[in-house]
Parts: sequence; structure tokens; C-alpha cells
Amino acid sequence: MNNLKIIKPDWVVPSNVYALQTVRNFNLKKKSNHTSKKELSNRYGLKFLNSNEIILNQMHSNISIELPSSERNADAAYTTKKKVICSVRTADCMPLLMTDEEGSFVSAMHAGWRGLSSGIIENTVKKINFKGEPIIWIGPHISQESFEVGGEVKDIFLKNDPTTEVAFDHGANGKYFLSMRRAAQIKLQKLGIKNISFMKDFCTYSNPEQFFSYRRDASSERMTSLIWIE
Repeated sequence: MNNLKIIKPDWVVPSNVYALQTVRNFNLKKKSNHTSKKELSNRYGLKFLNSNEIILNQMHSNISIELPSSERNADAAYTTKKKVICSVRTADCMPLLMTDEEGSFVSAMHAGWRGLSSGIIENTVKKINFKGEPIIWIGPHISQESFEVGGEVKDIFLKNDPTTEVAFDHGANGKYFLSMRRAAQIKLQKLGIKNISFMKDFCTYSNPEQFFSYRRDASSERMTSLIWIE
């Protein structure tokens, strides 16, 4: 793919399901209207991506939409249609890709702490008519060791789901360290989803050579997580 380094999720899915995770050298900005010549070149590295990827206007919400759709204000998308690419962009937030054992649908979710606490995972899962056991892959995001949050963040999580308390470790001065991966795992397991794969060396903050990190760099660059049915 034009020597671009792209990660293929390490999971077992049906042969009709394709998924990719971009890294630093696949330079996509947060907003689609900031596309540079380099970015366009990178996009065409994935051939039909430029015309088939539907870019969401991510808002850190719990809104999930079915594609194809004219709606763009959402933080998760799912589809049962072939060659319709569900994608999300992240640079510390957690991307989740989902399908099932039958390959009957695909979904991409953008879960920062706001979306994670307010139910982006639950809202997406509950909208989908599974034909087989669901399968999840969690991509690169900021690790617990690097993600210090205030007590108000913990309060929001516990108000919506008290069982997520185990996703927090105490820090200094009333701060906490949040494991978004643990919080997501708790929510997925409560929904009956057991087949969950995690990316190794996933921390965006502590891997500057491989990943963008908004908390580290305060830049607009993002990685993209994509999934589609062939």
C-alpha cells in the first residue's frame, strides 16, 4: 500500500470483513476540509477509501447511526451493506471495531471518556441485530498510566455505571488514573460480549514514533480505524 505502515487488527473474523488501523505516517487531520496533498496521497493508498469512507462529525457523544445515511453528527456507525466503510478518528480516545461471527455487519466506535461514560458502546450494541456472537477489537488509545483525570470524571462514570469504579486508580491531589480499556471491557461484558481483542503496545501517549496523541502534542493529527464488508 504505497509503503504506508498500516496495522491489521489481530483478531479472528469472517473472511468478508476487512479492518485497518492507520498510524503516524498516514496523516489525516481532525477535520476533513484540512486535507493536504500529502493527505490526499495517503488516502489514495487505500484505493476505494476516498469515495467509500463516510467521515463522521465526532462530538464526544453517545450517538450511533446506521450507514448509509446523510447524517454525520455521531461518534459511532454501523452497516450491513458491502463496501460501506465505517471509520472513526482518534488520537488518545479509544477506537472500537465490531462485527459478528457471521460477518453480518460492521461497526466503528469513537469512545473518549465522555462517550464511554454516557453509553456510546451500549447505544451501538443495542441497535444491532446480531446473527452470530459479537467480536470486538480495541485499538490504540491513551493508557491508564498516562491518563490522569479529575474527580469529576470519576463521578460521571459512577453516576452512570457504578461498576466502572475498578477502572480508576488513585493519583495525587484528588486526581485519578482512568483505564478506558477496563471501563470498556466492563461495559462489553455486561452486554454479553466476551470475544474482545486488544492491541499490544497500544498507548498513544507513550509511543510518539507510532501514534499521534492530543494530550502529548495538542495537534490536530488523528489516526483512523476503518472496517467494511467485502
